[in-house]
Amino acid sequence: MIEEGYGHWHVDYYNEELDFYTTAAGFYNDRGTWEVFFDEYETEDLYKILDSNCNLDKDLGVLLFTAIDYNDAQEKFLRWVEAVLIPYIKVNPDLKIKGT
Repeated sequence: MIEEGYGHWHVDYYNEELDFYTTAAGFYNDRGTWEVFFDEYETEDLYKILDSNCNLDKDLGVLLFTAIDYNDAQEKFLRWVEAVLIPYIKVNPDLKIKGT
């Protein structure tokens, strides 16, 4: 298990059927939990996906959630991708990953 002192790590999602991959990064905070950020799309698209009231860090992306450890983050990220991101992408097929 990856914990305090590691700095950061990535949680990944891949769906072979859709040929879809995405990732988020977790950073240890001073409260002893991990903050998981998502930064795969341009800011305006992130606002459309997540609502304009989301917590956006200009360097790290959108704060999706906090997690108690890597396993918790992986589970929450999988649920978020399948419940929020994939449905959004399916109805917005022209959505482009940042930098492409």
